[in-house]
Amino acid sequence: MLQSILSADVWFENMMLGIRTPFFLHLFNWITFWGSSTVIVTITGIVVLFLLFYKKRYQAYAVGLIATIIGAGITSNLLKMLVDRARPSGLIPVIFEEFSPSFPSGHATLGIALYGFLAYLLCKIYPKYTALIITITTLVILAIGFSRLYLGVHFPTDVLAGYLLGGLWLLIGIKIIARLQANDIV
Repeated sequence: MLQSILSADVWFENMMLGIRTPFFLHLFNWITFWGSSTVIVTITGIVVLFLLFYKKRYQAYAVGLIATIIGAGITSNLLKMLVDRARPSGLIPVIFEEFSPSFPSGHATLGIALYGFLAYLLCKIYPKYTALIITITTLVILAIGFSRLYLGVHFPTDVLAGYLLGGLWLLIGIKIIARLQANDIV
């Protein structure tokens, strides 16, 4: 079973080689930027400050967001060290070079953790626009994951594992908010 999955990963990598163009390399490099740890931490910091100082009822969301991002980041890095999977090795004309292990994709993990959390928050604030918020967020998260595949720095299973891990931390963050609000802690 594992050999079949690994073979499918290599097949997909080879397929990506055949459709790369300079224009799309630049486009997907820009998209992948939005899933980088620098951007994720910056956006998280701005949102947390806003939530902490905007209204008291949003402080639980700040705590949930912090737990989501820190938990996702730490477990992603721990899994990278534990699994220590090499990145795709094809002759890929990527714009940047990655040095950390491949599994799971940190961009996918942190992307779904942050943007999924922002979608959850926005749906709570603007329930009338839930479908639009979820659609846009889903497209952003999928674009970040696909950018990692297109740029040749991850296998599909790395991205899928990142989505699962980030999704798990998103659910944990939402549960933390519910607990804090139910106990009127924050």
